[in-house]
Amino acid sequence: MTGARIELAIRNGWIVDGTGGPKIRADVGIIGDRIVAVGNVADAENDVDATGLTVAPGFVDPHSHTDWTIHSNRDAVSTIRQGVTTEIVGNCGITNAPVSDLSMDATRIRMSAYGYDEPIPWRSFGDYLSDIESGGTAQNLAFFVGHSTIREAAGVSSGGLSEDEIVTMENYVREAMDAGALGMSSGLEYSLGAFATTAELQRLSRVVGQYGGIYASHVRNRDSGILESIGEFLSIMDDGNTAGQISHLNVRHDTNAPERGWVRAVEMMTAARDRGFDVQADTTPFRQGVGIMTGILPNWLLADGYLTAASRLSDPLVRAKLKEECDRYWRFIQKGQWNRVRLQNSPEFPELNGQRFTDIARRRNQDVWDSYFDILAAAKDNMGNLIMVGDLFTEEHLAEMISHPLFSLGVDAYSSVDHGPLSDITVNPLPYSGHIHYLTHHVRERGTLTLEEAVRKMSGMPAARFGLKGRGLVREGYYADLVVFDFESLRTESTFDHPARYPEGIALVLVNGTIAVDAAGRTSARTGRVLRR
Repeated sequence: MTGARIELAIRNGWIVDGTGGPKIRADVGIIGDRIVAVGNVADAENDVDATGLTVAPGFVDPHSHTDWTIHSNRDAVSTIRQGVTTEIVGNCGITNAPVSDLSMDATRIRMSAYGYDEPIPWRSFGDYLSDIESGGTAQNLAFFVGHSTIREAAGVSSGGLSEDEIVTMENYVREAMDAGALGMSSGLEYSLGAFATTAELQRLSRVVGQYGGIYASHVRNRDSGILESIGEFLSIMDDGNTAGQISHLNVRHDTNAPERGWVRAVEMMTAARDRGFDVQADTTPFRQGVGIMTGILPNWLLADGYLTAASRLSDPLVRAKLKEECDRYWRFIQKGQWNRVRLQNSPEFPELNGQRFTDIARRRNQDVWDSYFDILAAAKDNMGNLIMVGDLFTEEHLAEMISHPLFSLGVDAYSSVDHGPLSDITVNPLPYSGHIHYLTHHVRERGTLTLEEAVRKMSGMPAARFGLKGRGLVREGYYADLVVFDFESLRTESTFDHPARYPEGIALVLVNGTIAVDAAGRTSARTGRVLRR
């Protein structure tokens, strides 16, 4: 212990330290942004009584999209009030940097969809990270650079690439890695990622590998083609000599996956690890999940951009053709299971947000496909930012994913707040309660994991996975990112009917040694940091 006086002591709590080991009763002493003592702590300037409470590392979300909302919600209220102190962002290929003259409009439209209508001063990835730092954030953020965004910036949409275009894309990856990106992410089921070849991704992954970075991917197909997609992912890792993170590796219910598809995919991942591949995965807490509405559309409709696609959707012959050719992404839609899908964030039809598409079609007195196409067409060049929420998984499948030793526990959502534009478009409980749901539902109610193992998968494991030195554990010398909660009274009332509800039972959250949440709720602290590789 340092000889300096302890500034803050959290006393008599049950320490669940993020390693998976059994809890112990101890004090935690903090000076500045660091934990300086775990055990019996001497007199301190300030004391917090944690008797009967759990003291854990701040949770680390391994797969977040909070970079979509951080400029409109720097206080990250729904995130920080769940005890999440670090988020890994820039996932699924879609980021807000780099930006070029060719991609400025697309970036502006995307950010406007999430409540930010101010000027976009950055162009490079490094300038983007500096802009985030200058405004401050509640939580720590570590970034991937998005492959689809790199394609936008390079002016590449559909079709083959010239050598000059691929070199331009390589240079964008290189600049992002120099700026401190963790690596590159891709989203191959939708957006511009769906047009990419394996060879293109291999070229870009080689740049990532030169920096010792990570290739993270929402792989090309997680149902009928899941085995081939995992094979492609591993080949990209191998060619680039990168580490690999398979984003939300799951199989949606009733989507034509091969027999034992998920198990066989995980066996492929495990076998690759046995051969020396540094590969892991992450998963999500709810039976529900979010998806991009254009994801079910075939590439031929999107090849010339969203405005052209919106125009073509007015043609009844195009719609008739699409009704036969949208058997992709959420394949249960093609089977007519529209009752499993809700609309999230249509600016043109706000009165329909949160409703199931079966109810939307009934309300509009039309075929459900036409309701879907009408909403897409009305969005025009904002079409790619429309989100749907689906009933995707069974409880049994969730349990096998959550309990698997190679899977960290994430949420695949973005930070929101209970008022204003973000609240209006966040019509699902994922951003408000996803992390709490792991602890209340999967630990306390179903017993899928012990509390100690769940905390490990929510803190120590992802922190180590993404190289976040000094984070993810309650340990002397580590950063004081901490959450203190009453495990037995922890609860959330966030539902699809009333999503904007913050959890109860979170007593204290510290980010880099500063209190971000206390008994009164969110403080004004913005002591989060951009964590560069």
